[in-house]
Amino acid sequence: MEFLEFQFRRLRRQIATGRAAAWGLVSPDMSPRMFFLDFVVYPSIIIACLFIAFDNSGYEQWLKSLTLVVSGYWFWTLAEYIVHRFVLHRVPLFSTLHKAHHAAPRELIGTPTVFSLAVFYCFAFWPIAEYDGVQPAASWLAGLLAGYFWYVAVHYAVHHFGSGGYSFIKRLKRQHAVHHHGEGECNFGVTTTLWDRLFGTLNAR
Repeated sequence: MEFLEFQFRRLRRQIATGRAAAWGLVSPDMSPRMFFLDFVVYPSIIIACLFIAFDNSGYEQWLKSLTLVVSGYWFWTLAEYIVHRFVLHRVPLFSTLHKAHHAAPRELIGTPTVFSLAVFYCFAFWPIAEYDGVQPAASWLAGLLAGYFWYVAVHYAVHHFGSGGYSFIKRLKRQHAVHHHGEGECNFGVTTTLWDRLFGTLNAR
């Protein structure tokens, strides 16, 4: 009987550990290991996509791939603005999580890698691969993920690091601080002010 009780307790501990590990993969309130997973996963995927994009390409295909990479990057900056302004600040579930980030900006709160990867695959890579093939899809994804990775890195830096003397980082830090602490909704772009300027939401004080 004692042996069975021991095995049962052991099984319960294993289930609890498994549950905690699974929740860590999808929870926006992350352990450092889960938070910094983006910094390992995304550079690897970007490099792989670039190899596919420019593999055995003639001039026309190379130019097409380059165009898709660049347009994918700039599309991300628009998506960054739209998601930040209209999803993270207005959709109830996401706005609650985003408010937690505003309340504690140095806490490791972010989008779980598993979730962001699923979104990029389902809404970026897969539709283009079905329509135009793997090489164009990889090209577009490389640019999109480069934009996303730059966003993750810059957003972490503006909350945790100094500017290092770089004026553009100082500007981004100031503008993001205004977003967090200023009056009204403004400065939704993290990596660029382009879309805030175009849509009239820039507060450059």
